[in-house]
Amino acid sequence: GIPELIRAINEKKKYKNSYFINITDGLQQPYSRTQAPLLLDILEVPYSGSDVFATTLMNNKHYCKLILREYGIETSKSILINNEQLFQREYIEGWSYPLFVKPNLEGSSIGISSENVCHTYDYLIQMINKLRKNFNEIIIEEYVDGIDVTNYMIGNDSNIYINDVIISKLNDPSPFAVYGAQEKKNKLRTLYYGAGYFNQEIIEYIQSTSIKISKIIGVKDICRIDYRYDSNLNKLSFIEINSAPRFSSSTEIGFIANKRKIEFNQMVQYYLDAFISRINRGNTQ
Repeated sequence: GIPELIRAINEKKKYKNSYFINITDGLQQPYSRTQAPLLLDILEVPYSGSDVFATTLMNNKHYCKLILREYGIETSKSILINNEQLFQREYIEGWSYPLFVKPNLEGSSIGISSENVCHTYDYLIQMINKLRKNFNEIIIEEYVDGIDVTNYMIGNDSNIYINDVIISKLNDPSPFAVYGAQEKKNKLRTLYYGAGYFNQEIIEYIQSTSIKISKIIGVKDICRIDYRYDSNLNKLSFIEINSAPRFSSSTEIGFIANKRKIEFNQMVQYYLDAFISRINRGNTQ
């Protein structure tokens, strides 16, 4: 955990012939997922997952989207609101409602529910004020309609072990239902394996987009990328990327293992192989 890493740094501990597996979300501060990579760098030990810069970028939804847009990745319009940049109506002039407001630096659907969908300007202001009481930064974006798509990836470069597409549907039939913190806690969704839902052309389109995104950002070993896919327009819109996705038999990676009919420990082995082979390549350069 993070306290143990801080203690190790304070005690000037040295770790020889040791690899660290980073699957923590960190503590409660902003950029929490950056904490472990930063502390592990200070300890000068090899660790799984992305480095400090890439993790920080993935943790910041707004700036991650800005960079990906520069490389031609489809994303919704968005603006950042914080203490330095206060909201002004002109920022969203010409945007299409509904708009979606959410914390910029949080993960695990914290601060997100169906209430965050704003159909009017007055309600948008109400939600901005509500979220700003609890979060230093919020992002306002055009709501993206379509199917919720997740692409879970394990591997590096040409050695990709897992690049699997999952479709998520909420049990709530309302048109603007959102997979928020409560829905996640109560498991109020159904997962579908992409290969049995989309045709192969769409699957490959999503997979190749995810590989492109991971290279742009500098992802290492593992990530999960969330999209919305509009089947009418054949349009895939990037939503966000998770540098440390949940890794357990009860989450998406366990679902993939079940659909592939392999033991979950094989998924663990894929993750370890991706990490160790990357470290070994680095040691030979």
